[in-house]
Amino acid sequence: MTDERDDASDESDSEDHGLPPEDLQYPEFVFEEGEIADDGSFELDADLDRDELRAWVEDLAGGLASHDIAVESPDGYVTLGVAPEGASMSFDPDESGVGEFAVTVEMRAKAMFVADDPEGEKVGARGGKGFVPIEALTGESDDEYRCYNWIDDPTDP
Repeated sequence: MTDERDDASDESDSEDHGLPPEDLQYPEFVFEEGEIADDGSFELDADLDRDELRAWVEDLAGGLASHDIAVESPDGYVTLGVAPEGASMSFDPDESGVGEFAVTVEMRAKAMFVADDPEGEKVGARGGKGFVPIEALTGESDDEYRCYNWIDDPTDP
């Protein structure tokens, strides 16, 4: 991602894309191996069977609708605010017509919380505290609170 936008959303302020509380989902994708760096970056993969992959895709859709996805590895944890960017598909068959079919989903994301201990205390919807500045709730500020733009350091919520 080369765009220098600060928030994780490309949608307009007037677009109503909020969900009622009962429809919010906060999926956590857990990987058995790999690292999550101090800045929240990672490159992880998992071998999944049909049912596991279906569940992951359903969870991904719920996280996209809720603008929130978490990723966990044995060495770290990151919560991301997400917004859609696009998707691509490819299929490369051999002479027998069998090959790899790949689906890539692209999202803009902003690290909202990063921790080096996946078993430690979490913040936001998963931990029941943090994320929203009190001024956003009281209206005592002229700042616009949107798409987690107030989070400067996701390691210190």
